Amino acid sequence: MNKQLNQYQKVNVSTMKRGKIVVMLYTGAITFLNKAKLYIEKKNYIQKNKFIVKSQKIIDELNYSLDMEKGKEISKNLRSLYNFMNRHLIKANIGNDPKKIDDVIKMLTELRDAFNTIITDPQYSEAQQINKKELTENAIKKYV
Repeated sequence: MNKQLNQYQKVNVSTMKRGKIVVMLYTGAITFLNKAKLYIEKKNYIQKNKFIVKSQKIIDELNYSLDMEKGKEISKNLRSLYNFMNRHLIKANIGNDPKKIDDVIKMLTELRDAFNTIITDPQYSEAQQINKKELTENAIKKYV
């Protein structure tokens, strides 16, 4: 059964639209950061570190996947945000600071909600129908 579930998940992710994957990545990072905050409260700093690092890896993946040539200003702005988030999480990790984690959660939540709106709201059907990355980024520019 696990083999079938793993196969289903691979097919599901490989056929999923790019925007939905981005929303899932944001959600994963937010979930990990909320867990890190709980471990700060419990003074379990090993687990806190583990979950902050997991969220940083997701943010890094989002950052590395940006196409700076085609995305132009949007990619540049997202790169700046991702770099800021990572620096902020380093400080949160060193200082066991849930406030800094909350700052990053807020930014990730706003980005996730914006992407989710673009991929689900009928108002943005033009952006939903575009499969090519450069056309998607141009459509997003129109709405952001």
